[in-house]
Amino acid sequence: MRHLYIIVTIIICSAFSSVAQDEILEGDLLFAYSTTTGKAISDATVHDTTALPIYHVAIATWVDSKLYALEAIDEGVLLTPFEDFKQRTISKGGVLIGRLKDRSGVEQSVSNAMEHLGKPYDDLYMIDTQEIYCSELVQLSYVNGKGQRIFPLINMSFHDNKGHILDYWREHYAKHGMTVPEGALGTNPAQIAQDPAVEILPPQ
Repeated sequence: MRHLYIIVTIIICSAFSSVAQDEILEGDLLFAYSTTTGKAISDATVHDTTALPIYHVAIATWVDSKLYALEAIDEGVLLTPFEDFKQRTISKGGVLIGRLKDRSGVEQSVSNAMEHLGKPYDDLYMIDTQEIYCSELVQLSYVNGKGQRIFPLINMSFHDNKGHILDYWREHYAKHGMTVPEGALGTNPAQIAQDPAVEILPPQ
């Protein structure tokens, strides 16, 4: 049912080309989805054909009355003006707004995420390193009002629905002299979007 709701939302969102800034609260999660499938971190662990094709997540934050997306991308962890983020993501598909049902820890969560500004991007998707990737930024930073992390780590899987590790991932890790870290702990944007702690907002 959760997947069905998100699919309906994405169909509705596809019909409009903008996300109004006044809809977005501090600490909302900005989920970028693609209209085509791709070899992104979302492919790891997500093999349900009904799952939302989310490939990226960023954190909404207001700085000096201006809205930014705090995100981990190829250039590292940085603040991107929201309009630039929106145009970049809409060119590939669109943006969905995710809001925590319990916002008691939002201020601390954004503060935690800000501490990672300037870190390099982790294209190996490994935890416990100085590099960081998009959903890892959220997973590390978001806590409830008691300071407890909200989003769990999951076992990553880089295979298709038949259990075969995808050639893309074999080649990607081989370039770094590594085998595919099948089963290693990690996270991905689609997992966070589907977490029961998050409500995906319908377009306004």
